[in-house]
Amino acid sequence: MSDHKNLLKHSSNYLIANVATKALAFISIPVFTRLLSVEEYGVLNVYISIIMVAPILLTLNTEVAISRYFYDKKDIDDFKEFVGCSINLVFVVFLLMSTISLTLLPIISEKLSLSYMMAVSLIPVSLYKITNSVFCQIYNPIMESKKIAIVSSVQAYLAFILSVIAMYLLPSEKYYGYIIGNILAMFLLGIYLYLQIKPYYIMSFKKRHISYLLNYSIPYLPYSLSGIIILQFGKLIMSDSSGFESAGLYSFASNISLLLLVFIGLVHQAWNPYYFRYMNNNDYSSIDEDYDLIWRFTLILALGLSLFSYEIGFVIGKPEYIASTKLIPFMAVGYVLYQWASVYMRNAGYKKQTIWLGMAVVISGIVNVVASIYLVPWYHDYGAAMAFVLSYFIMLLLTYTINKFILNIYAPSVMKFCIPLGICIPFFVISIFFIYSYLVFNLFVLFLKFLVFGCMTMCVCYKYRIKIFKFGDIILAFLKR
Repeated sequence: MSDHKNLLKHSSNYLIANVATKALAFISIPVFTRLLSVEEYGVLNVYISIIMVAPILLTLNTEVAISRYFYDKKDIDDFKEFVGCSINLVFVVFLLMSTISLTLLPIISEKLSLSYMMAVSLIPVSLYKITNSVFCQIYNPIMESKKIAIVSSVQAYLAFILSVIAMYLLPSEKYYGYIIGNILAMFLLGIYLYLQIKPYYIMSFKKRHISYLLNYSIPYLPYSLSGIIILQFGKLIMSDSSGFESAGLYSFASNISLLLLVFIGLVHQAWNPYYFRYMNNNDYSSIDEDYDLIWRFTLILALGLSLFSYEIGFVIGKPEYIASTKLIPFMAVGYVLYQWASVYMRNAGYKKQTIWLGMAVVISGIVNVVASIYLVPWYHDYGAAMAFVLSYFIMLLLTYTINKFILNIYAPSVMKFCIPLGICIPFFVISIFFIYSYLVFNLFVLFLKFLVFGCMTMCVCYKYRIKIFKFGDIILAFLKR
């Protein structure tokens, strides 16, 4: 099998796993919102937001250099010694940070408005996530993507099933069911991960290994934190300023909007091998064509998500959640800006100049925090949504500037993005009118929405009408067999 086929096979395994796990994030919305009250749903989402940050803080990112070192290893034993050194350092840092956290736990619990037991559970849950990260760091460079895909999918669905059972059985404070389900699933899979990591562990604490992993890992710390902060800070500040019920409503809209981020992430992962091939061959026309198609589909999905936000909320959530769907258009705009910014972010990765990428994400994260602090007291949930959009707009400006004036690497013309965006803006304004004027289920309004969506789709995809018709003929021919 050629290297190209291996690369596609490797990518497809991750793609399947991502689809499975990301789909679960959307599937869980109607289940959790029906099992939990709005306030309990808010508590759960605040907890999930914190658990995304906790492993990074408890290890200071010290495990993320393993996969990179694989390509710099002297031999396989040297790699195993580096893995051993990384695990030893992670253990020391985790032990130290966990001790500090336990000492400060009453303060942390009070500040986050979480119960003491929920705060304590952050440590074992983080430990599993760290173990899983080490496992992925080892098996990713040796092309064992199928194994990683199976583990991530089994863990996600097993934890979900056990969480639902626990939530159903608990008489009150049902959000504890999520913690119980995840810890049970993590215990079962944690044993498997330990057995898989063990063959690659050689006890070591070499100075050159420590120097390598610190020089690689520590600079990524602010980058890792900032990316999560942009996505999650709105839930935290809504909880802090208005309580868990407001956080629950905001989380409902945010979680539905993640559907657009799932699409962006999957397209990035699937297209990445082609991007590198095009760049290596200076095939810029293919880059333009692919980006144009990806951009247009992103705009169509963003408008569809915004236009039918009420109907989506009506189907998957209880009535008390539906009012929050008015925030979805803001979040969709944020993700559209992120899709545009990712064009320039990918170029920074190609040039191996990730320090600029980190700088852009960190500044955007700081903007999100500062804007949220100032806007939320005045505009409440709208303030958090506006801060979300602003942070991605700043990210777009920064990454464009870095690409054009510092990296000086090829990217499609700005007009290739502006023209389709300009076509969509009138339709987006119409969708806003529908959202704020008709927050009820109405068949005539639904018909008008489909009409608007169809018109916009035809306008945006007019350029590709011949290819679409050909594809339609292929589908019809296949169905007639």
